[in-house]
Amino acid sequence: MREDMYKVIVERPRRGKDGDAAAARLRNDFDGPVRLSMRAGYGYRSLNENLAPLRRYLRAQLGRPWDKVFSEICAGIDRRNTVQQHIHQHIRDFIAIDVEVREGRLVDLAGHGRFLRAAFDTYQELYVDPRSGLIRLNKNYRSWRRRAEEDRKRKAAEIDSRRRVVDEKTLFIRLEDIWYRVEVGVLPKGRLIEDVIDGKKSRRVSAEWRYDVVLRKSVSREASADLRQCERLYGSSDLYAVIKRQLCSREIKAHALR
Repeated sequence: MREDMYKVIVERPRRGKDGDAAAARLRNDFDGPVRLSMRAGYGYRSLNENLAPLRRYLRAQLGRPWDKVFSEICAGIDRRNTVQQHIHQHIRDFIAIDVEVREGRLVDLAGHGRFLRAAFDTYQELYVDPRSGLIRLNKNYRSWRRRAEEDRKRKAAEIDSRRRVVDEKTLFIRLEDIWYRVEVGVLPKGRLIEDVIDGKKSRRVSAEWRYDVVLRKSVSREASADLRQCERLYGSSDLYAVIKRQLCSREIKAHALR
């Protein structure tokens, strides 16, 4: 590990002041002082969250004993220093250290309270083999981008299994394993109303109510719970169901609905 690793991770280069900083105004003022101090307006070092060098270093230690690697880290990053201690707090973000094998699965024992999660369900790319003490690659590791993409595809598939968009005003919606053709309308927008109560002005938003044939109740933009239900059913909190009709088997087959 390079000797200045903690500087690379924790410290940023000095940066100039801008905006309303007094020194910045003086530097840009042609009628201002002829000379300024070297320190004026050039800022101070600030904490950084550039953890990529730490991740690359740990990734390069595959196959090495964790005890030796951790000794090298401690030699270069002093845990007695408040700023450098900040780096030690992020080590477990990249490597699962306290690992146990249970029924063929890797279990991370580090600080999830009483809820133990399998290592391949966490974000750590590396883990310490409990049998040999060597750093190993988690073969089931998935980056946050990949997890986000998988979540997006899963949600899209789940929505596609219960809702299809025909046009702006028509949807196919599955309710309790039955497909319906639903025509939707737009909820009326709210109006800002000003009241005077005990001599004090107050403002509130008032919106007209509309009956939703799917929810079987009146909904409005005033009720946040109604908006959440509309968002889930119709894909937008601005919509509500005006007409609902069950699809026949011919229509279900024609539109490839399951």
